[in-house]
Amino acid sequence: MLTSLYRTRIASLAVQLAKDDPLMVKEVIARLRQSGEIESDDLVYLDQIADRWIRIAEENRTKETHRPPRSAVRAA
Repeated sequence: MLTSLYRTRIASLAVQLAKDDPLMVKEVIARLRQSGEIESDDLVYLDQIADRWIRIAEENRTKETHRPPRSAVRAA
């Protein structure tokens, strides 16, 4: 039971880290794969989560550059 709780917490922490700093997570996964510490198909789910959050951040940046400044919206 304790092992299951520990694994759940570690998994939750890894997913949160992929959301908070996806580029770092992808870099670490790539280094682990390159060094042979993990297989090429290990941590695929975590890699996909990181990709998703990178895409979300890029979409948000794109929206910000196309959005008029708030002061211009209020003045109108």
